[in-house]
Amino acid sequence: MKQKLLLAALLCAITIPSCKKTDNNQTGGTKVYNSVNDITVPTGFNWESSRTVPFTANITDDRFSTANHTISVYDGDPFNGGSLLAKGSANTSVGFMTNLYLAKTINEVYVVKTSPDKSMIIKKVAVGGAITLSFGATDPSVGARAAQREVSTLDDCSSGCTSTITTSTSNLNVNTGNVICITGSNITVGFSNVNGGTIRVCGTNVTLQNLNFNGGATLLITAGGSANASNINFNSSAASIINYGTFTASFPLNGSFTNNGTFTSTGDFNLNSNAQTFVNNGTMTVNGSFNNGSPTGSTNNGTLIVTGNFQQNSGAAAFVNNCSLTVNGNYNQSSVVKNYNLIKVAGTSTINSGTELDLYNGAMLKTTNFINNAAVKASGSTSLIKITGSTTIFNSGASANGPLQICSSTTVGASYLSGGAANGCSVYIATSGCNSEGNGSPVVTDTDGDGVPDATDEYPTDATKAYNSYYPTAASGGTVAFEDNWPAKGDFDLNDVVMGYRYQVVTNSSNVVVKVIGNYSLVATGGSLSNGFGVQFPVDASKVSNVTGGTLEAGQSKAVVILFSNMRDEMANWNTVPGATTSPAKSYTVSFNVTNGPNISTFGLSAYNPFIYNYGRGRETHLSAHAPTDLASISYFGTADDSTVTASGRYYLTKTGLPWAIDIPVAPFKYPVELKDITTAYLHFGAWGASGGTTFTDWYSNTAADYRNTTNIYQ
Repeated sequence: MKQKLLLAALLCAITIPSCKKTDNNQTGGTKVYNSVNDITVPTGFNWESSRTVPFTANITDDRFSTANHTISVYDGDPFNGGSLLAKGSANTSVGFMTNLYLAKTINEVYVVKTSPDKSMIIKKVAVGGAITLSFGATDPSVGARAAQREVSTLDDCSSGCTSTITTSTSNLNVNTGNVICITGSNITVGFSNVNGGTIRVCGTNVTLQNLNFNGGATLLITAGGSANASNINFNSSAASIINYGTFTASFPLNGSFTNNGTFTSTGDFNLNSNAQTFVNNGTMTVNGSFNNGSPTGSTNNGTLIVTGNFQQNSGAAAFVNNCSLTVNGNYNQSSVVKNYNLIKVAGTSTINSGTELDLYNGAMLKTTNFINNAAVKASGSTSLIKITGSTTIFNSGASANGPLQICSSTTVGASYLSGGAANGCSVYIATSGCNSEGNGSPVVTDTDGDGVPDATDEYPTDATKAYNSYYPTAASGGTVAFEDNWPAKGDFDLNDVVMGYRYQVVTNSSNVVVKVIGNYSLVATGGSLSNGFGVQFPVDASKVSNVTGGTLEAGQSKAVVILFSNMRDEMANWNTVPGATTSPAKSYTVSFNVTNGPNISTFGLSAYNPFIYNYGRGRETHLSAHAPTDLASISYFGTADDSTVTASGRYYLTKTGLPWAIDIPVAPFKYPVELKDITTAYLHFGAWGASGGTTFTDWYSNTAADYRNTTNIYQ
């Protein structure tokens, strides 16, 4: 049938010029390729849409001696849809090493260290060359929620400036619509009137004088900038200060203030009754007292240090502490405070009547003395009030309710406690970047005794298994697509065998491979030959046992699993001709055990070595740069269009560098219709190949109109 279709295509090309695009001009600066034969392939390009990234994670956290921590690698934020790539053990003696095989469209990964006490550190890492990380006990880059903040594209002085200040200036007027960019360093800028507009500080050691904010004026210290200010007055609640850099000043807040960098208040920090938003995402030090009277709410997502007293005034909206609040004086609360992490008070903490202190999910208040005249409420996992001094007082009307321990030398009467609140000091609270104190000792359960706590052991009752790693990811698959005419070139519609796949690699607590599970989906068989399909794995065949879903092929030094020997027995129809009868995709699940197997760093995570074969067992077709199996016939090498040179590791490429198979890190992959060269379906495939895989790395996944000719893609 394929021969008939080829003849039809030839007649079309002869008699109807419109059957084939002939324009080979530049379009939008990118050359249009009408055929793979037009591509000049750089030497050494192997048509890979993914690349190998060596990965190492070391542990310096010695809180648990040589116990195992779990390292997990994700292709995105694991708490916002990221999918697992790899997982394994690391301790202070041995790190976790593997070879990730990442799509070239993946520019960053998230790495999570989970300690035996379930505490976590998450790092976002750019993908360049090899990745090497080290994890201590706490994350030094704290600000619990700081990773969520975004820097505006206007947070620099490269664009949008109506005036640029490079030297010391005085009596400067700023009006609505003005954007004053201060780029000079070690200068003083004095203001006459600030009636609106924006002041951006991009220079360093800039002194700002006589800032009287009116209207919607904004002061912005950029990420690389630093400034100090005197005589700041908010004459309008619409005015705001935003700091991404380093800022030192003292002012009563009547407008809005957001700190994303490092801010030092040289005196008291007062949020007045008409203050608007207060948010600290970075590090803030108040050399005096913190007095909150803002009716609109205040939030600390980072580190807030108060050298004097902390006063949450009556009438103020709730103060929310998501990270670390340290008070070197006294803590006095007359309106609601919501604590999600650590409040540490060197003096006395007083909860006044008519208000409420709320503690959530293992939050902690550590204080020298504690006087409660109101309600303390806890929810979620058990929180802690730890009192180190001699004074613990629950006055009439006071109460503690919910999952809460009160750790004190003075026993709190049972009448004050309800809903799970109790006297005690045993609750375990892990140290973290937000909580440097912590409390208690963790209870680590390891049911199977393999050294991996149940909390992170995916096989908690099986000592021979601990972790799952995946390729491409836990939630997604890949596709291999073949031409079956090797060593002759073929039509390059790359649909003669189209197989989807996903691999699950099971490892033990020492990161040794113990089991492999492959899920496959045969979606197209657009070739006229009786192709078989198999995969070679990087492990000795003698170490593989209990193969299910396929056949472990005899006579092979490496493990080779054959799924089928004749694709037409698996799928009656081609699934490549629009309008023709189709067959449903056929699924396969292959699994096998590995005894005395390799470490996952050796086994790796990839598509491994898939191949098809026809005209007997010996004529194998592989991805380029992949060697044949032991049963392949080498007599085909160098014949017809093949240019394999085994001595130099060149396999399965034509004389002009074209492949007979490609691996695409997505599934399903929408392959070309019968007899349509892939360059006429995926319009940047040719440019991708000509660049050696450096441009248009998303040629297969980008659905923009200029990327695809959907007429030539099988639906």
